[in-house]
Amino acid sequence: MVDNVKRVLIALVVFSLIGGALKIYGGVIGESKSVLVDALTSIANSLAIIFVSIFFRAGLEPPDADHHYGHHRLMLGGPISMLMLYSFVAGVIILDLVSTAGRDYSVGYEAPIFAAIAVIPYGLAILMARHYSLTVGYASFTTIELIESATSIISSTCGIVVSFVIDYLGAIALTCFLFVELAKNFREVMVSISDVASQSVVDRILDNARRYGLKVDKLRVRKILENVYQGDMIVRVSSDKSLEEIHAIIDTVERDLKLSGIDMSIHVEPSIRERRRGKVSFK
Repeated sequence: MVDNVKRVLIALVVFSLIGGALKIYGGVIGESKSVLVDALTSIANSLAIIFVSIFFRAGLEPPDADHHYGHHRLMLGGPISMLMLYSFVAGVIILDLVSTAGRDYSVGYEAPIFAAIAVIPYGLAILMARHYSLTVGYASFTTIELIESATSIISSTCGIVVSFVIDYLGAIALTCFLFVELAKNFREVMVSISDVASQSVVDRILDNARRYGLKVDKLRVRKILENVYQGDMIVRVSSDKSLEEIHAIIDTVERDLKLSGIDMSIHVEPSIRERRRGKVSFK
């Protein structure tokens, strides 16, 4: 699984660089504002997937003295870096559009041609990225690249045939769309770092504990990444079980949950009956 994701990330970098280079060439040589917006976001896209790769590798590091539960959350550095890069590009685009507003310019045929060719590598990148949760955020932004390509192709073509104004309006439309997607993905990142575990995950944990006769007094669980959870719970067991049997049950429950991506620490409290008798059974 890990090796497959690494190969996908490498392929995404290659496809992104190819698509970005094509759009940059078309935007600069063809002097199209809409294709230039497309090209700048392509640069950010290529850099973003590199950051995703870096943080992905960092997140695979085993636990150490400073990260007792592992480095999983470092993988979130990828989507956060994407937001930073696209925010910077959005600012550059706004500055360029404002500074050149009202100026006449001519759009060359290179702009729509190379923007159209760049659709191929980005299409392949989307198909690959959507198969893995760690790169699905990248796939979302790469989908933007295809939408921008279609818009820039139409806008730059009309800029050649009709007027540069259409090309300029296309650039404004693409910029507005970029800000909308930035806000949407910001909300998604906030959800990822908010530690919220779905009710289905909570129910899975409770069902697993009850299956072995455990009564759950307290449960805390948080989402680290997609399909990766951590938490702890306090349980009570039947008073007729020995300490060895309790240990075996707890180990089994923890192992079953671990297979589901849930790292759960279980603490056993003595039952009310054992407390009255002065007996104590702890894991």
